[in-house]
Amino acid sequence: MRTYITRRMLQLIPLMLIISFFIFMVLSLTGNSLRSLVAGNPRITPEIIKKLERIYGMDKPLLARYFYWLKAFVMGQWGYSREYHDPVIQLIKSRLPVTLSLMGLSFLLSLIVSIPVGIYSALKQYSFLDYVATALAFFGMAMPIFWFGLMLMLLFGVKLGWLPIGGYSSVGMDTANFFMRSLDHLKYLILPAIALGLQGMASWTRYTRSSMLEVLRQDYVRTARAKGLPERTVIYKHALRNALIPVITLLMLSIPMLFGGAVLTETVFSMFGVGRLLYTAIINSDTFLAMGTLMVLAILVVICNFGADLLYAIADPRIRYS
Repeated sequence: MRTYITRRMLQLIPLMLIISFFIFMVLSLTGNSLRSLVAGNPRITPEIIKKLERIYGMDKPLLARYFYWLKAFVMGQWGYSREYHDPVIQLIKSRLPVTLSLMGLSFLLSLIVSIPVGIYSALKQYSFLDYVATALAFFGMAMPIFWFGLMLMLLFGVKLGWLPIGGYSSVGMDTANFFMRSLDHLKYLILPAIALGLQGMASWTRYTRSSMLEVLRQDYVRTARAKGLPERTVIYKHALRNALIPVITLLMLSIPMLFGGAVLTETVFSMFGVGRLLYTAIINSDTFLAMGTLMVLAILVVICNFGADLLYAIADPRIRYS
């Protein structure tokens, strides 16, 4: 296992280099990030701009500029945001907890709903509740995140007034204790987490149902029943563990979709997370901010995919790493 983890971690290095190069290359096509940063300041003369370009390596070829930017990124010098006039790394540090909280709650809600519903649908195939779950699953997969989010805001925020329709915390909560701040944040996270997790609930339910149906038809399940084992033991010890092996792949590979959905969700619900930060950076051509945000999201996605490989050993005892 240790050898496998070391080898996989070494493989992540060239992968991240390729990803970082494409991010830098694509965003470099939008123009000189240094000129966009100082644009509109009458005190910045063309001579000062040229001097700054020479200092920061902006006058060099694309490949040389990439390695200069990569070295600065590794050292924590991510540049300044044109829109917010703050260091990019400080902006991302302040916004990342919001996005991770939203994604974590959304992921948890999706698991809590999809796995039990998928298992029940497989065990009660072609029943009324199976048809209802199937219809709701197709509804969830076809529903756009932004539209569903707006409908949630209209129903639970405007009509019923049960939950806030935007933001991340109430006024005056900065001085409250940790427990009260957490409850307050949770209140603001419920609607966006449901909106973000809807498609995950739908797709994971269908995938769990299909995987469970396939396992229930296997010979070892019929053998376990023939031996007189309790049905609960057959389902949860023999069938479910094997049915979850392909589901793990889907769960971990769906995490990049959560990052993409967070951009829309945070924009709709006016949440100041990394997704909203990326949206603002792209709209305002804030190159330094866009580069830093995309790199952080790429690193998180790679780490999640790496975690999926490690989970196989836990879920499937037949897998051995060397």
